[in-house]
Amino acid sequence: MNDVTVYEGVTYAERPEGAMKLDLYVPEREDPPLVVNVHGGGWVAETRANVPTPERYAAEWDCAIASVSYRLQAIPDGSNLEGMYDPANPTPRGSFPDHFVDVKAGIRWLRAHAGEYGYDAERVAAWGSSAGGHLALLTGVVDDVTDLGDAFADEVEKAVAPEESGAVQAVVSWYGVADFALPEDDVDGIIPLLMGGSRSERPERYAQASPVTHVTPEAPPTLLMHGREDEVVDVEQSRRFFDALDDAGVNAVRYELHGLNHVWAESVEDIESERVAMDLLAAEPSHAQSVYEATHAAAGESPESLLADLPPAGPEAIRQFLDRTVR
Repeated sequence: MNDVTVYEGVTYAERPEGAMKLDLYVPEREDPPLVVNVHGGGWVAETRANVPTPERYAAEWDCAIASVSYRLQAIPDGSNLEGMYDPANPTPRGSFPDHFVDVKAGIRWLRAHAGEYGYDAERVAAWGSSAGGHLALLTGVVDDVTDLGDAFADEVEKAVAPEESGAVQAVVSWYGVADFALPEDDVDGIIPLLMGGSRSERPERYAQASPVTHVTPEAPPTLLMHGREDEVVDVEQSRRFFDALDDAGVNAVRYELHGLNHVWAESVEDIESERVAMDLLAAEPSHAQSVYEATHAAAGESPESLLADLPPAGPEAIRQFLDRTVR
């Protein structure tokens, strides 16, 4: 197993709200690919530390891993979401699409500094969980932050390494949100706060912030993992995104874990952070899993599976997916 060099608290952008930082884990090999992790937390909570043991998986997967902070959603006084706000969280706050703008800025900054830190800027995957899964999926299907859509045109800016590409070559999503049209329309939840109103009031923003809207044949190969009993992000989110990729002729794999809730817990009451989520997957599989593949090939070519032997959902499946897509 390779030794890993760790760089903590590296500033990649200066925002009016504060410095945006990332942590970087680079294995000792020549030009490894890069995996950019986007943490979960409902777009309003947690920090870039909410990632499963990145030093370990940088070594085991032979990939550099960057865990990127992004501006969290500000919560107005009196909101019914105030319980999600942690005053001790040092991450700067803003309003969507700041979250997406920051993730893209982090990717461009990482590309601009690849030679300095020692990884391959041309082979980049995004990996996100829950709200971070939404941002990772959106990062995969929207190459340039300015392509998000007219509804956000005045709110996006490429101020960080604008000459670099923000595109990624592969995406891993754990229980990520793919379609904001799926939940019931309301005026009080986290999504209306993100979008600045209900879906009936801001339909273009809801559509353009939904990764499924932007799927094209140029979308990168994607690995989706989701618990069938997820009560926070319905498994239908991953199903809709997988179907959109398949319809567009894009290779994808979708795992559905039977009997598991959000963050691979057995019930809502048991939900913990992503810090321990990989341990739950890496344990001896005790839950049934269904695996679905969308495999496509150009005319005259033979289709190839993204996973050689469809291992159980967990670190080995992610390693094989990265081997096939960015190594």
